[in-house]
Formats: sequence, C-alpha cells, structure tokens
Amino acid sequence: MAHHATTSANRNEPLQGYADPIRPPPAFIRKFLALDPKRVEFRVRGFDLADKSHEARLESIGKAFLRGYNLTLTMRSFDEFGHAMAQETDLLRGFFIEGGAMGSALVDSLPFRKAMLPRYIARFAGQFPILVHAGVGLTISKLPWREKGILAELDPFYRWLAYDGLGYHNMYFEPEKTLTGPKRALSGYASRAYDQGAGRGIWFISGADIGKAAGTIATMASDRQSDLWAGVGLALCYAGPAGSAAFLEAKALAGPHAANMATGVAIACAARVKDQSLLPETREAISDLWRISPEVLAEQVESIRMAVASSALADGTAYATWRAEIAAHFGVNQAG
Repeated sequence: MAHHATTSANRNEPLQGYADPIRPPPAFIRKFLALDPKRVEFRVRGFDLADKSHEARLESIGKAFLRGYNLTLTMRSFDEFGHAMAQETDLLRGFFIEGGAMGSALVDSLPFRKAMLPRYIARFAGQFPILVHAGVGLTISKLPWREKGILAELDPFYRWLAYDGLGYHNMYFEPEKTLTGPKRALSGYASRAYDQGAGRGIWFISGADIGKAAGTIATMASDRQSDLWAGVGLALCYAGPAGSAAFLEAKALAGPHAANMATGVAIACAARVKDQSLLPETREAISDLWRISPEVLAEQVESIRMAVASSALADGTAYATWRAEIAAHFGVNQAG
C-alpha cells in the first residue's frame, strides 16, 4: 500500500514534496461532502440564548470544527493540516482537531484510497486524545455502517468517546429526538458514553446557560442524568464561557450528580493542560470547584488513567473505571 501511494504521488505532480501525501477526493465529491459554516449559526439551528453574548463564542467553536472537517477534504498532507491548526486560537484548536477527525473517518469511506484516519490518529491523538476520539463519533452518526471499522482503528481505552461524539451530534442537530433517548439502541457502556456526549450537546443548545441546561436534564430519565451532567461539566470547562460562579452553580444544581459533573470538568481540564490551551477564565473556576490548581488536577487525572490502563482490564471497562475513580476522588477532595 505504501508503494502504491508513492507511485500515485509520482503520477500526480501537485503531490510531490509532501512526506506523507494525501490525495484529495475529486472536486465533485468534495462539493457534496463539504459543510456550510452557516449550519452552526444559532439563528439557523433555532437555539434560544438567554445571554446573547455567548452566541459569538459558541458559533466560533462550531465554525472551527467545520474548518477542520472541510480541510480534510482538500488537504494534500498532514503538515498542511498541522499548519492550519497552529493558526487557531487556544479556545478553538481542539475543536478544529475534532472536526478533522470526523473528516478523516468520513473520507475513508470512499473507495480506492490509502486510509487517512489511522495516520490522523498517529499524528494528532497523542496531544488531543479526547477530541480525536470524540470527533470520529460524528462520522458514525452519518455512516452507521462504518461503526465497526472506525472503532477498530481507535485506542481501546478511548474508543468509548466515539459514542460520546455520536451523542453530541444527535443532541446538537436533532435535540427533539435525542431528548427522549438515544437515536438508536445502544447497549452497555456505549449508552452511557452516548449520554455524556448528549450532555455536551445540552450545553450548546442551552446557550451556555447552566440553569437552562439543568432544567433540560431534569426532564430526562433519572438513570441518564449522571452521565448528562458529566457531559455538561466537560463542555462547561472546555467550551465555556464559564467562570467560578457557573462552575459552583453547576455543582449545586447537579446535586447528587455533582461528582459526575466535576469528572467532566476534570477530564476537560486535563485535555486543555495536555494540549497547552488552558484558558485564563477557567483557571480560577477549576481551582474553586476542585480546590487544587488545574495543573495538579490534570496530573491526578492522568495518574489515575495510567493506573487503570496498566491494569489491562480485559472486559473493556478501563475507561468507565477511570471516570468512576475521578468521581470518587472528587468526593474525597470535597470531604477533606
């Protein structure tokens, strides 16, 4: 396969000069697959924001995602993608990566191509594991027949995030259907990961209003609420906008699910520390919620992950155990 790629590059002069060349899909296919940035504008989605000041920020996140996605349809190397990623702000870089993961998985559905997703994972998942693995879930929402093939490419620990991405997509684009349950039947931990993603979607459709998000979760089945709150916590921290008041209000409104909400915050915090994009506005908020600095929290989250992963849980529960232990750690932290 590597020989075939080299031969193709020699036959196609524009591809020469790239260390790992990518052949973009034909123009007519690119036109069909490209997504209009207007799709994520709130006036198009019909989201009613209590605070209009949040609109520009949340829309910018969606547009960064689509920039990453659309670039995978035209780029000729991962260096080109990496350069474009570097131009994004700290707030948006991870969302750009998430969109690129969706695009890479989708382009791989086209025939007669060297697979892009494994190379994308190898290039970017080390720094952005959460965003890359969640991003491919949005492809599963579009191409359910690709589910098994996509999951086979993912890190066994993080692969549950594909269902998180699926839940986010469905809540963001089809909230009426998703509020009453998964769009399609999911079993085991996949259904929980789906709800964690749906919780992320609730943060967006609620316009980053924690009271409105809490009200939405309260209308949903009680056995879904812990995971929904976990998703809200992740989006609260990674997407914002939210300061200490919102973090502490979320803790109060989550009630018995506060540890799950805080788990989402912790995972998002660790992700931003890892990709060096921690936002000043969240530093104090994380410290107020967790009572430790973001860097210490990120170190603890990673330490728990490594301990769980090294236990080599054969039944595939390592990811769930990781999250459960973070939640338990929050309980001890608050009691101490």
